[in-house]
Amino acid sequence: MKRKIYFLICFLLVLLFSYTGLQKWMHMQKTLYNMRNQLFSRPVADTLAYGLPFVEMGVAILLIFVSTRKLGLYLSFLLLFLFTSYVAAILLGVFHRVPCSCGGIIDSLGWTAHLWLNLFFLFISLIGIRYHTIFMHETGVAEKPNQSRQY
Repeated sequence: MKRKIYFLICFLLVLLFSYTGLQKWMHMQKTLYNMRNQLFSRPVADTLAYGLPFVEMGVAILLIFVSTRKLGLYLSFLLLFLFTSYVAAILLGVFHRVPCSCGGIIDSLGWTAHLWLNLFFLFISLIGIRYHTIFMHETGVAEKPNQSRQY
């Protein structure tokens, strides 16, 4: 059962990061506009607008392959921790203004719903790391030897 949960977690994270990365990439003008409306300087916003889609797609790719899945899980946790911290800071009133929310499917979410969504994915990425560690400790590999590398 744990292995099924582990693969489901990896699958959900691949969907999340590939969707968000592709959305940003396919709608770069909107991504630039949204990033520039955040609380970053223009050079930082532009770097994030162009860099995040590649980082998110890279993490999704890392999660697909057995040999890179551990790194993908750790990077998923790091990205989600950073995104969640940023959203929490906005909700706590740390910044002088509340910027617009993200694009894509998340466009319809408010900041509170965005926080809960991020917390969910942050939590499952942590579970994925834990299961990966357990499987490595038990068998020396995160996958069963006869198990396909596909989901």
